[in-house]
Amino acid sequence: MSFNKTNILVTGANGGLGLGICLRLIDDFLKSRNATDTLNIIYTTRSTRKGTDTLKTLQAHLHRYHPSSQHNRATFQAENVELTKLLSVRDLARKLNSSELPQLDAIICNAGIGGWVGLDWFTAIPAILLDIRNNTVWPTFKLGTIGALTKPQLPEGSLADPEPPLGEVFCANLFGHYMLVHWLMPLLRACDDGTPGKIIWVSSLEPQSHHFNRDDLQGLRTDAPYEHGKRLTDILALTSTRSATEKAVASFTSVEGTKSEQAARSVPRQHVYHPGVVVTSVISLYWILQQAYLLGIYLARWVGSPWSNVEPYTAAHGATWLALASEEEIQQAEADAHPAAAAKACKVKWGTTVNRAGRSTVRPTEVDKWGITGSGESFASTWWGGSSGLGRKPGAVEAKAEDVEEFVALGAEVWEEMEELRRDWERRIEESEGNGGA
Repeated sequence: MSFNKTNILVTGANGGLGLGICLRLIDDFLKSRNATDTLNIIYTTRSTRKGTDTLKTLQAHLHRYHPSSQHNRATFQAENVELTKLLSVRDLARKLNSSELPQLDAIICNAGIGGWVGLDWFTAIPAILLDIRNNTVWPTFKLGTIGALTKPQLPEGSLADPEPPLGEVFCANLFGHYMLVHWLMPLLRACDDGTPGKIIWVSSLEPQSHHFNRDDLQGLRTDAPYEHGKRLTDILALTSTRSATEKAVASFTSVEGTKSEQAARSVPRQHVYHPGVVVTSVISLYWILQQAYLLGIYLARWVGSPWSNVEPYTAAHGATWLALASEEEIQQAEADAHPAAAAKACKVKWGTTVNRAGRSTVRPTEVDKWGITGSGESFASTWWGGSSGLGRKPGAVEAKAEDVEEFVALGAEVWEEMEELRRDWERRIEESEGNGGA
């Protein structure tokens, strides 16, 4: 009889989607795995108090929905991290790497901020009345901040060079995770080659090619830093298996120079998922406006929007499926997403869809200039939403081969730039430590 323990790290679990992912992991794991298999959820929040609140919620859920004979199959480990503070990220990585964890089977990079200050209601109301199904899914009326920066990362005077700016939304949503994942690579690469670790990037349904400015990697000059960063997330994840990005990805996943170098058994796989439209506190609204927004998303579902998940637990389906499915299952699903291009072994952006009754399904998502699988071949005839284009952005154009080539070339460029940024910050942190600052 085998006893397998699965360790999954979920960031941003104090509420919203992160908490929904943790709750759904409990349910999906206990009903799908052998009775001797166990699950350890390592979840992060920004404070001990929030971590304690999450622990109470997870334990209450486990005891309410599962028999006592199953309770010892799920354990929970609270950790604190502030993803806009690289020293906090480093401290968490050091703690986990030096712990008794044998490996990390998956990291779900969920935590983040919106960077919005509200909604343009004068634009939102007529847009929603005109087309509630699509304008609640791909809104154009969110108001974002421009140029928000993190607080200084390192103690004053600990560096010879001035500290470069670091975008707050960029760091919270992507770069903080990027550093965390790299620093936790010893645990990810400790997984068996047959069951490699997984890096699950949480993206959004919204980002389009126009949201990303190649000359502004951190999105400091845009009023849509959230969408900019999520587009960058898509580019990184979807091109991670292409030959053009191989060198940079190998650098990112390297454990060279660490004590775990000889123990590396596999290279983790990277996946990207989005939760559709889910109502959380990521955008701050007055209570009455929040209720109006909630009603609008429900109405959009009732008139046929497949992406209007509303509830975090429902929206979490795609993340938990990626975390718990075998790599063979995921590869088969990628092949099934576009049968004509199956032989090309391309990456898919997965999303959670829902029907009017609230039943969720995991579906492929069309990505601007990438298509479904990045094959450059037409998929409209086999699109899961049918000939009406249900689930596709109005006006979406299928990606051609030249679009995908440009997408991959952009991926190679930004992978290199992200690695340069990572190495630069690692150098600065080491220098600060050497000067007694970090």
